[in-house]
Amino acid sequence: MNQENTSFEKQKKLIARRNALKLFFIRFPDVDPIFLENLSTKQYEELFDLLLIGKNLDEIKKAILDIA
Repeated sequence: MNQENTSFEKQKKLIARRNALKLFFIRFPDVDPIFLENLSTKQYEELFDLLLIGKNLDEIKKAILDIA
């Protein structure tokens, strides 16, 4: 059970990361995404939501750091 849970959490994080980064690169193609490395699943999900509602880069950076 624990191994399945770990595998599920890894998959969930990979999907959240992929979706968030995909949208990030569409919105901000010239921005270095280094600050988006090694975020938590919750941070990637929040990033995705912020991108969907059109937040600017400064608002996104602040929100992501506030979650950490």
